[in-house]
Amino acid sequence: MKLLNYTTTYFAVILVFLLGLWALIFYFEILDEIYDRMDDGLDNQKTLVIRKAKQDSSVLKKNAFKDGNYIITPTTPEFSKGVTDAYRDTLMFMENEEEYEPVRLLESVFQQDGSFYKIKVVTSMVEEDDLRKELFFSLLWLYLGLILTIVLLNSFFQQKAWKPFYKLLRRLEEFSIERNNRIEFEYTKIEEFQLLNERIDRLLKKSVESYKSQKEFIENASHELQTPLAISINKLELMAENTDLPPQQMEELGAVLQSLERLTRLNRSLILLSRIENRQFAEK
Repeated sequence: MKLLNYTTTYFAVILVFLLGLWALIFYFEILDEIYDRMDDGLDNQKTLVIRKAKQDSSVLKKNAFKDGNYIITPTTPEFSKGVTDAYRDTLMFMENEEEYEPVRLLESVFQQDGSFYKIKVVTSMVEEDDLRKELFFSLLWLYLGLILTIVLLNSFFQQKAWKPFYKLLRRLEEFSIERNNRIEFEYTKIEEFQLLNERIDRLLKKSVESYKSQKEFIENASHELQTPLAISINKLELMAENTDLPPQQMEELGAVLQSLERLTRLNRSLILLSRIENRQFAEK
């Protein structure tokens, strides 16, 4: 995997996790705010009903939700002790819709003229459910859009930032120490890449100098060794033409000549191998 893809993938994974956590927290915060507004509305309705009951006692006889959003039923003082306002979600049959729909219910108690009453106030949650669905899908699309946008922008700027590095790699691939071609390093504002260019330039210069020194040494060694070897072989051949030498010395002389000729061939082979290793010849 390329370094650019690795960093982008790593960044995307972290981004998905962080944005997902943020979206989840935001979603529940909005739901909590929705429930707070509904509960505040129910509490306000309860207050208005209790105030109306003090003015009109017939309100205390309303014990069905048929013609309103509240009911009042008598209760005992024992039941009323320690009772606080309780909010919960439930289902209620709606005659106009002929089905059960979700509602938010507030249960509480109050006292009037020495009697205790239990009051239930409801409000429809249909709009709130629609709001939650719209909020969920809006957050989902926003979440996906943010991730896609950030990843694409990050990839674009990463490619732009790493452009000098990839150019350097391509130029290093085209570099040949045999042709002695120089690499033109592109100036970059990124300090690390500029430092990398300087280090590579210094390394290549040392490599070229070492290559030249080695090449000169091989050429000099070739001439320095071949010349004395050739002179020695010529002198021994002249000596071999002398017929006054005993047979035993002629055999020893022939063995020396063979050794020198073998050494000459070995020297030429080593020089040839060195030139091949240094790529002083074309590939053909």
